[in-house]
Amino acid sequence: MRNKTDKSAEKSADIADLDRFDLNILDLVQTNNRLSHAAIAEQVGLSTASVQRRISRLEARGVIRDNVAVLNPAMIGNPVTAVIESRLVEDRSVVMDRAKRYFRGVDEIQQCYFVNGGVSFIIIMISRDIPHFEQLVRQHFADNPDILTYRTLIVLDQVKTGLKLPLFDLI
Repeated sequence: MRNKTDKSAEKSADIADLDRFDLNILDLVQTNNRLSHAAIAEQVGLSTASVQRRISRLEARGVIRDNVAVLNPAMIGNPVTAVIESRLVEDRSVVMDRAKRYFRGVDEIQQCYFVNGGVSFIIIMISRDIPHFEQLVRQHFADNPDILTYRTLIVLDQVKTGLKLPLFDLI
């Protein structure tokens, strides 16, 4: 059984295993995942085959978690975005785990964070319109026996949304 120190050392070792080529590749694919391996190779100073091997290794290790297209919700009929704070009826593990499984299964929930500090979850949810939003709130929060309280905030303007992780001083 590993202790916390072992896990911290393991995480540091994982970061140390990423060299400047890996970090530059990660920076490029975060911005444009459709770049060819040849285009990446040219920008980072490696061969195409080396870039392909590195990307495969980064995917196998879980550093690159997914390759996705990020859609504009408003352009596909889901213009309403809400931020929802919810609190569980109790802080027992069985309730927490059940709520996590439940929220993972709701398609309209785009992001769900289990947090501390007075609420249990912060959720980003999309909907077609306000009546659809009301139906989702009733179904997933008001009528959910694991939810004690919830508060909804309707997003007026998405000032910044993104998935790119800053690599700070690693590059």
